[in-house]
Amino acid sequence: MNSPADSPSMAKIQLHNILCAGEQALITLRLDGHRAGFLPSIFYAFREEGIPLSFILLSLDQKGGLILNLILRSEDLGWARAALREGLDLSSIGMMEIREQAALITLYGPHLGEKPGVAARMTSSLAKDEVEVLALSASINSCLILVPGESSSRALQSLRRVFEIPPG
Repeated sequence: MNSPADSPSMAKIQLHNILCAGEQALITLRLDGHRAGFLPSIFYAFREEGIPLSFILLSLDQKGGLILNLILRSEDLGWARAALREGLDLSSIGMMEIREQAALITLYGPHLGEKPGVAARMTSSLAKDEVEVLALSASINSCLILVPGESSSRALQSLRRVFEIPPG
């Protein structure tokens, strides 16, 4: 059975640009929602150390706990890991998971929010190509997808079946 992404009657969605930033790392903090008051100090420490966060995604689990995904350059992972372990009492507030090699793919509009089914077509195509999606966020004019680093080429090929990307 064909997926919506493969249907010949489905026109490709026009994009302004697509960027892929390899050499990224993912830190996932699973936190008790009642003990999240230290989050500003985490972001302050990253800023003071000059470590840019490529992408921040905050969500809730089924029990109301916070899931904080921080995507940063792989080269900054050692400092971030040590700082978070030193600054957080993970045994009392939650846990930390680390994915060392990831790629952040950013798709730029226009007006993706006005086109129904964009996310469905995108994730369907990635799933068909067995690309694991580690994190996903979308707005009216962009989508950000974090995939394992070793899957970045396959992910880009998959997305090119769904999106029309101008040369350049």
